[in-house]
Amino acid sequence: MILPGINLISIRHFSMLSIHAHTFGPYANCVYVMYSNVKKVAVVIDAASGSFDGLKKCLAGHDIHLFLTHGHWDHMCEAAKFQRELKAVVYAHKADQDWFATAEQRKYAPPGISFETISPNIWVEHGQVIQCGDLSIKVLYTPGHTPGQIALYMESLGSVFVGDTLFYRTVGRTDLPGGNFDQLKNSIRRILYILPPHTAVYPGHGEKTRIDAEQKHNPIVPLRENSL
Repeated sequence: MILPGINLISIRHFSMLSIHAHTFGPYANCVYVMYSNVKKVAVVIDAASGSFDGLKKCLAGHDIHLFLTHGHWDHMCEAAKFQRELKAVVYAHKADQDWFATAEQRKYAPPGISFETISPNIWVEHGQVIQCGDLSIKVLYTPGHTPGQIALYMESLGSVFVGDTLFYRTVGRTDLPGGNFDQLKNSIRRILYILPPHTAVYPGHGEKTRIDAEQKHNPIVPLRENSL
C-alpha cells in the first residue's frame, strides 16, 4: 500500500488566514487545508490517497468541512474516512453522484490504494456561498474535466481552488468518461477567467499559478480563441 508523506508545498497568508497545501498519493494530488480564526473550523479540499492518515492529527478537534472538487478516485478515495471517523461534512456536485456512490472509479486506481464510496452530506450548486467559520466559500460549477467538476473561490484569500480544470500553462484532460473539451474551455473562459486577474489558482496537481498569467500564457485555452 502506498503511504506517501506530507509535503508542505506552499502557505499563503492573507488577513491572518493561511492555505496549507499538501501532496499525497501516487499522482501527487494537492490537498488543501484552511483553518478558521474564529472557531475550531477546518476546510479541506479533496481527499487523496494517504490524506486521512497524514492530516487526522492536525484536524483533530476541528469541525471539518470537506469539499470534493470532482469524482475521480484520486480526489475522493478517502473522503469516507474523514466523514466517518472525523465527522466531516462532505460537499460535492451531484453531476458526479454516480462516481461517488459506486465503485466504478476503483478500476482506475493502482493496486493497493484504499478506496471507499462516499455519500456527500450536501450537494452544492453554482454560485452558492457556504460559510465555514470566518471562511466564505463560493462554489463555481466548472464542468468539462468531469460532469460535476467544481471550483471553490475564496475572495478573502484572493484564491480559487480549481481541481483538475486548470493547471500551470495547461488544462485538465477530457479523454476520460464524462470529459468534454468544449465544456472545459467554456468553464475556464466564462467562469475562471472572469475572476480578478491577481487571483491565485490552486490546482489539483502541480504548482499554483494566477488567473492573469493563464489568460496570457496558457497555450491550450488562452483568454481569447485567436489570442496566440
